[in-house]
Amino acid sequence: MDGKPGLFSLLGKRMDWLGQRQTVLAQNIANADTPDYVPHDLKPQEFRRMIERQAMPSLKPEVTQTGHIQNSSLSDEQRSVEQKQRYETAPSGNAVVIEEQLIKVAQTQNDYNVITNLYRKQVAMMKMALRGRQ
Repeated sequence: MDGKPGLFSLLGKRMDWLGQRQTVLAQNIANADTPDYVPHDLKPQEFRRMIERQAMPSLKPEVTQTGHIQNSSLSDEQRSVEQKQRYETAPSGNAVVIEEQLIKVAQTQNDYNVITNLYRKQVAMMKMALRGRQ
């Protein structure tokens, strides 16, 4: 564990995921004119999986032969995946729809604001509990 209480750890992981998603969406927008570019997004986070991973000790696979296990800094749920449903594709092969990407950016920003407010309220509750003990 990273030394943070459980809820703070989960909120931090969610904020990290939202930040990474914002980066992927920004790359999609930046490549809106690139021929044959396919937009990407991150796999959605599942709350149940986050709780299960926190409860279980982390096990790391041991490499017995080179090439069997690919080393990656991103977990399975943070990997960028190709967007499956494409709204439209330009004649150049580019499938980025700016409006769709901007809607996703706005949703991600709103989710980040909600998580930030939850984090702030949890800190306020902990401060109130600590003041009550004095």
